[in-house]
Amino acid sequence: MNEPRVKRGPGTKSKMTKATYRKKALPHLLKDFNAHCAYCLDPSELRHPSQNHVEHFDCKLKERQRHQYANLMLACATCNMCKHDKPVVNKFNPEQRLLNCTKESEFCLHIKENARGEWDPQTPAGYYHIHAIGLDEPCHSKKRFMRRQLAESLLKLYTTAIQYLGQNPVAIHDTIMAHSKTIVEELKNLPPLITDDGVISVDEWLRKKGVNFN
Repeated sequence: MNEPRVKRGPGTKSKMTKATYRKKALPHLLKDFNAHCAYCLDPSELRHPSQNHVEHFDCKLKERQRHQYANLMLACATCNMCKHDKPVVNKFNPEQRLLNCTKESEFCLHIKENARGEWDPQTPAGYYHIHAIGLDEPCHSKKRFMRRQLAESLLKLYTTAIQYLGQNPVAIHDTIMAHSKTIVEELKNLPPLITDDGVISVDEWLRKKGVNFN
């Protein structure tokens, strides 16, 4: 079973309208999505607060249904503008559809990430989702490639430090680890990795590889 990637809370209890939905829903969406864009996964630290958009997943719904909390997603301005008013299901091919991360996970059944930071579709739904929202654009893949390269460099640095721990002075080892911690903190501001285990932070990925900076 493909479990949802994001667990959606109940949201606001008050009725939302075209004039009020952003103000009422945004605090709840920031919490539910952990301040990450629902589509490109960029953290809110990479954008101005005004660029945290409240996006309608199914933009074709009308009136009250359109603004119900279950239809609202946290999105960066780039993804919201690219997705715009595209339909949830491609009317020319019903197998092609947008993926709602509060109902299923996009990864790795529908989408996988390659070593270049590019998202490769695994299903017709994955293909439509990527291209409809522009998730294959260089502005996204270059960031993902950069953080993957940094993560792999950190792993190599850590492994080398451990291998030569018995030969190098303790001070040198401690200096390497201190610099590594600084890089890890910076990596937290970049999108998470997409692995066979799903969405995972660089810190978690390194720990799974045996890297522990504590």
